[in-house]
Amino acid sequence: MEERGIEARVTTYTAVIDACAKSGDIQRAEQWMEKMLASDIEPNVVSYSAMIDACAKGGDPEKAELWHTRMILKGVQPNSHSFSAVINACAKAGNVEAAVHWLEQMESNGVPVDVVVFSGVLDACAKAGDCDKSKLVFQQMRMMGVRPNVVSYAALARPFAHKGNWQEVEAMAEQMKSEGLEMNEYFLYTLLLAYASSTPRQAERAEQAFRDARSMRVEVNKHVTTALARAVGRAKASLLVQDLSS
Repeated sequence: MEERGIEARVTTYTAVIDACAKSGDIQRAEQWMEKMLASDIEPNVVSYSAMIDACAKGGDPEKAELWHTRMILKGVQPNSHSFSAVINACAKAGNVEAAVHWLEQMESNGVPVDVVVFSGVLDACAKAGDCDKSKLVFQQMRMMGVRPNVVSYAALARPFAHKGNWQEVEAMAEQMKSEGLEMNEYFLYTLLLAYASSTPRQAERAEQAFRDARSMRVEVNKHVTTALARAVGRAKASLLVQDLSS
């Protein structure tokens, strides 16, 4: 385009930055952002969100926060996508404090908070192994009238699962069921992980949970089979997967 003298617009630059974001190439995404700014083309919230996405995928939450701050200082109004992107970056790093901070910023800016955003904060709690904060965030979601989904329940349960607290995870599974939410592979993995991490291991419960999930046609992926093997042993897990797949 440049060679042909065709003027690039904000949408063009944003498309290139988004392509860099999809591959997690922070350096190239930044180069195009800086080039856009140097060309006196003002990035919009979509441009900045793409840049923040690149930082999240590239594993650099500090840079994601920096770009979000730069966006605000430029007078560009943040939206749910931009906040979700920066919270996702913090979640990937397990930075609960930062994730909660941006959640609060989202509220103070009057941007509607949805289940995707809360799931991101819960994911940060899970990565940090913070059970108490996870429950507080979940309660906050409830108080704000945001209905949890199976992904948010799985994120809530994960720190408890890593600690082997299968009783708590089972209670969450029952609560989820009472709200009309069906088990999926994410929650099944979390439940099996809880049984596997318990002392002693809860092999019988894990086997029954797996059988029940398969009867509901819950998908079995490598994470599920790995957790099942940890809970019941490799040989037994292999037999269960074979028998219930036929």
